[in-house]
Amino acid sequence: MTAAVPFSRPRHPEHQPGDAERAPRELMSGPGRCWTVEPRWRWVDIRISGRWRPGRIELWRLHQGSTRWVALVRWGADPDDWGWYLYSPATVRQVSEPAPGCGPASW
Repeated sequence: MTAAVPFSRPRHPEHQPGDAERAPRELMSGPGRCWTVEPRWRWVDIRISGRWRPGRIELWRLHQGSTRWVALVRWGADPDDWGWYLYSPATVRQVSEPAPGCGPASW
């Protein structure tokens, strides 16, 4: 909620200790080339706002000169339920199949 717009929700979920880390701007729009690839595995659990949420990886990106992969993750039906996150097995973990009710039909 903001003072200017009561009952609004923040654009990005509140970060809690142990949450997935949003990709820094330098890795998303810095100088040099980026490689964007389709995911080899899609279904993940991602830690956001202090809890695990089922999600889907849409794309992977690697910026020239970096060793850190960035994933575009969608975790819900709301248009704002997505973001670019640094990959870490501690905060973005692969699952073999989508959680019940989590998938394109429900989004």
